[in-house]
Amino acid sequence: MAGRIKGLLSAAALVTVTLSLNGCGHKPTPSPSPSPSPSPTPSPSPSPSPSPSPTPSPSPSPSPSPTPTPSKFTLSPIEVRGSHLYDSKTSKQFRAQGIGFPNVGENVDDWIDVLNRINKLAPNTNVIRIYELPTCAFDTACFEKFMLVADSLGIYVVVPGTGTQWGWLPGSASACDPQTASGCYKAGGVLGFGQTMIRQFNYPNTLAIVIGNEFDMQMAKFMPVLKAYARDLKKHMQWCNTEDTSPTKGSMRMIPLMYANSDDRGNSGVIPKADYMFCGSEDVSVDIFGLNIERWCDDAGGAGQYSTLNGIIKAKEYPGAFFFSEMGCSKTNVKGGTRTWTQVKGLFSNYPSVDGFAAYVYAGNKDFDMFDGNFANATEYKDGENFFDAMKEVGDEPTESTSVVTRPTCPSSILGNPMTSVDDVEAYDTGKAGLASSCPQPYKTSAGGKGVEIVV
Repeated sequence: MAGRIKGLLSAAALVTVTLSLNGCGHKPTPSPSPSPSPSPTPSPSPSPSPSPSPTPSPSPSPSPSPTPTPSKFTLSPIEVRGSHLYDSKTSKQFRAQGIGFPNVGENVDDWIDVLNRINKLAPNTNVIRIYELPTCAFDTACFEKFMLVADSLGIYVVVPGTGTQWGWLPGSASACDPQTASGCYKAGGVLGFGQTMIRQFNYPNTLAIVIGNEFDMQMAKFMPVLKAYARDLKKHMQWCNTEDTSPTKGSMRMIPLMYANSDDRGNSGVIPKADYMFCGSEDVSVDIFGLNIERWCDDAGGAGQYSTLNGIIKAKEYPGAFFFSEMGCSKTNVKGGTRTWTQVKGLFSNYPSVDGFAAYVYAGNKDFDMFDGNFANATEYKDGENFFDAMKEVGDEPTESTSVVTRPTCPSSILGNPMTSVDDVEAYDTGKAGLASSCPQPYKTSAGGKGVEIVV
């Protein structure tokens, strides 16, 4: 029986700063790019992952003159209250609408060029999901100018909380030593990666950190790893806020944590996993449950599937937001090979229990690509044209009440897989990444309260 919590549940305080359903096949998703590891000890290479690297794309043509970098942030952080997302300053409900971003390589100006192209095609884009980052983003402030430009365009950024060369989550039990939830948690040093992402992406327009992508597909019996990871990242952010030697003492924002679940088995597979990721206390739960939804393969069937899911989400009254972390059927399962993107039109009026979507994908997976390459000079497919045309008709953004939420009771098993208690999944030493000196630099409100600037 689920416990019922009356009253608005607010997220921690913020400071300014598949089995696919009926013919929709499961897709691989782009994996984050390699990055230098600050982990204290070398990690073994992960077992082969079901997610291939993004498809190669042509080298970019000479870039136009660099976009002037804004001097300060103006967006307010987004926080989770009850079942939805809200602007932390205005308290207006936030409805995320955007796209999965391609891997653009090491030149941050190339990233900005793609961002500007997306904004030109759909000025109402307010979120992007990044899968891979340039290596400089892990130990320098090179990516700050991208975040500033995104902020100036009204765009929030969802960033990865896992890597490949280090900071990975295993794709099979054979990569875990021992083959337990604790062994899998430690295998790739993912906790140190997450702490590094907190340090490097404590920006006001960081919407969320994705602590795992479709880990449930091959590793469902080890899902307690995800709750332990959420627990330890939240502890780290709380510690950065209270530790005397932390640069962010008294000003550390609690960056929302998201898990991106597969669409395996449709609702019968998704809902038990959503229940699990929201179960127990807030300290061991995600703030946002993401679904890589692949169900809209035709307009008639897709509409029915979305409507059914929206009703389930509403009835569940989850203590966190529900987000389409990847949205779109494989083009191989769509008649003619081109998606209509009809679901985008009036999405929030039609399915108000869904807080946002990141359409899959600009480029990086040939079965889902909207462009023929990863850069700003790529040719747009008809699929992309349909999507950006549909973005003009997203429509109203209704407000849903979250006066009552229900936190599920943690099950002993999920779809036949016994669940270890998260208390049995141990945290571990991450070396420098876990030190107070590695907590983020603080932010302050600029003169006149018109923006946020980094304190250096």
